[in-house]
Amino acid sequence: MDRRASFAAPSIRVRIPDQLPTLFEPQKATPHVRTRSDAGEEVPSPERRLTVLALQLAVLEKAASRLGTLAFVWATVVLLGGFAITLSRTDFWCITGLLLIEGTRILGRSHELEWQHQATWRRHRPVSCAIVRAFSWMQLVSASACVSLSLVRLLHQHYGGSEEARTNRGAALNIFYGLALAEALLFLVEKALWEWKMGHRRLLERVAEDCNLAAACGGEVAVRRFFYDSYSCCLNGSIFDGLHMDLVSYADDLVTTGSHDEQSLGVGILVALAESDRFADAALRKIGVSAPTIERLIEMLSWKDSAEREVRRSAAVVVSMLTERKHIALRITGIPGAIESVASLLYADLDELNILGLSILNKLAHDHDNCDKIGNTRGLLDKIISYSSIDHGRLAPTTPRDMRLKAVKQSLRVVKRLAGTTGNTGKLLRRELTDIVFTVSNVREVLQHHDKKVQSELHQLAIEILTSLAMDEEAREVIGGTGGVVRVLVSMFLSPVATTEYRQADAIRVEAGEALAMLALESKNNCGAIIIALGGGVGRLVAALNDPVVIVGAARILHNLCSYAGDEWQLKLRGVTAGATKVLKTIMVEKEKVLNIFLGLAAQMLQFMEPRELKQASPRRAWWTRSWRGRWCRCCVSTAARPWTCLESAGTPSSSPSP
Repeated sequence: MDRRASFAAPSIRVRIPDQLPTLFEPQKATPHVRTRSDAGEEVPSPERRLTVLALQLAVLEKAASRLGTLAFVWATVVLLGGFAITLSRTDFWCITGLLLIEGTRILGRSHELEWQHQATWRRHRPVSCAIVRAFSWMQLVSASACVSLSLVRLLHQHYGGSEEARTNRGAALNIFYGLALAEALLFLVEKALWEWKMGHRRLLERVAEDCNLAAACGGEVAVRRFFYDSYSCCLNGSIFDGLHMDLVSYADDLVTTGSHDEQSLGVGILVALAESDRFADAALRKIGVSAPTIERLIEMLSWKDSAEREVRRSAAVVVSMLTERKHIALRITGIPGAIESVASLLYADLDELNILGLSILNKLAHDHDNCDKIGNTRGLLDKIISYSSIDHGRLAPTTPRDMRLKAVKQSLRVVKRLAGTTGNTGKLLRRELTDIVFTVSNVREVLQHHDKKVQSELHQLAIEILTSLAMDEEAREVIGGTGGVVRVLVSMFLSPVATTEYRQADAIRVEAGEALAMLALESKNNCGAIIIALGGGVGRLVAALNDPVVIVGAARILHNLCSYAGDEWQLKLRGVTAGATKVLKTIMVEKEKVLNIFLGLAAQMLQFMEPRELKQASPRRAWWTRSWRGRWCRCCVSTAARPWTCLESAGTPSSSPSP
């Protein structure tokens, strides 16, 4: 049984012994790749038409061969053995000629498929094609001669000799000429069917187009070789052997056990099927259960020869699509040296390979353990960061700008995944990323670019990286100490981004607020940098409390500034009291998370407010109730504010009911 059968149930293919007791002995059915039509019904895959044609041709060829064998035995044993002396000279030479012609046809047929295989390789194509044509014409001439000679003798019926001698001899000759005629006609029917399907109906080209192989380099050659191999299986073993073949299993065999050229052909088939909308799911599922195929694809990623660049690219595309499936991604990273092979793509001198390598790493980084393996791979983090620079990336100066932006995007995605890792692994990764000199500066370059191609997604990725890195105390100080980072974050937070995608612009503003709040957390230096970037006060943040998009972010930033800015900024922070009324109103209507944030902000505001200011900020309506006062008093107690700052001691409006 095929080795891949141990990795999936049911098995993909079953090996049938070459020697079978009978020609049409029933064979055990094996699953065949099927796709779904637009109506949801399962339909056979396109290569099924080739395997069915191979079965039809094999039936005709084997029937003709069996008839030829029977005719040969009949001629040698019955005619030449029993009637050799009584045969007329004409019949003797006709029989001899037919046997020689049949032998010539069999000789040509036995070598034709071999030369047809050779003709699919470019370096052998001119010579092989000429030999194939010569063998084909030789068989056609031989079969035509058999038909003509046998038909003439059957119609003539003058075999000579006495009446008694002609009784059995004539029947024996009729049987022989009939067998020779039937054999030749079956062969001609086979040739006619071959030419009709391959020439007139252009079956190979149509199957290649349906399988997404027509545009691929060597795609038609791959389909032709698949058909020849399927036909050979039907001829050499049972006629049903080739019926169960499919392109994915065929490509797997080429990749794992074929020569260098066959491996290139096999990976070309896999990438074409994997990129096809119709066959991608079934193809990737079958590739994913073949451990030898995955191992060989990973090995191909590290091929360095310039002549193997296209094969390496195709292998990278297949691996990239396989890593989208979590269980396959785990299987890939379980292969020794897999991460190193993927990392080698980042050192290639082809831009597309660099981007594919980053894409694979991004998908692998979805798993926590894979993040640890990526971080432990020597020099890989530095190489990933090097692609995040827009102006001075690792790509060549001649690289198109769109390609450079793709590399930056993929690099930022990988860094975002690594920086957002949880647990001790995440702490170590954030520290290692921060220790790389160009990490924060490259992110700053992305944020400072304002052309349309850089905005939106790249900006959001860059801000999310800063937010994740800021979870580490040392990283917060490094980010805040990198010139221009805090200023550009404040600008993005307070000023709507000029883009037609309003949802994306709002998401960027919200994420910028998250980053600023994280930077201000327990960092006196960053709090000072934020206040300076705001123009020396907090008035713009207070005004942002009226913006429904960033109200939560503004409240969190103000809370952290009031908590961690230090004594030297107390005077500047007194401006926070201007938002007291908005804060109190928000506390009365919001729930859960937003309520907790504004309760914390209100508690911090109290330390900057006098009793008179508190009275002015308090609501003066009939709905001043015990529940509202209860919320406010809980806020005061939780922060241990000065006694006179409690709302109860400040007095209540005359219009409000007593508690």
